[in-house]
Amino acid sequence: MPRAPKKCLQAGCPKPATNAGRCQVHYVPWAQTSPRNLTRPGNAATLMRKARRRDHDRCYVCGGPGQIVDHIIPVAEGGSWDLSNLSCICPTCHHTKSRTEAARGRARHL
Repeated sequence: MPRAPKKCLQAGCPKPATNAGRCQVHYVPWAQTSPRNLTRPGNAATLMRKARRRDHDRCYVCGGPGQIVDHIIPVAEGGSWDLSNLSCICPTCHHTKSRTEAARGRARHL
């Protein structure tokens, strides 16, 4: 007997999953094959934990409480998942840094 289709992974979406666990509406093909996802090592969680411990949960930009582990050099720009390229960053600094990285990414694809 066939199994019932699984629900979409998007929170609150009752539609059946068709691609990578998501329905047609929530499936984003470029997100599944981004350089960051393709190069993510199996021990990424361990590396992030080590980076937080090394940085004492402090933002490497402003020195405030670091809640996010971020790539100093983005993977899309040639950075790696090496521990020396990971560092804690606060949400405010991360938002600013991510905006500038996104603008550089859009400029690369023009």
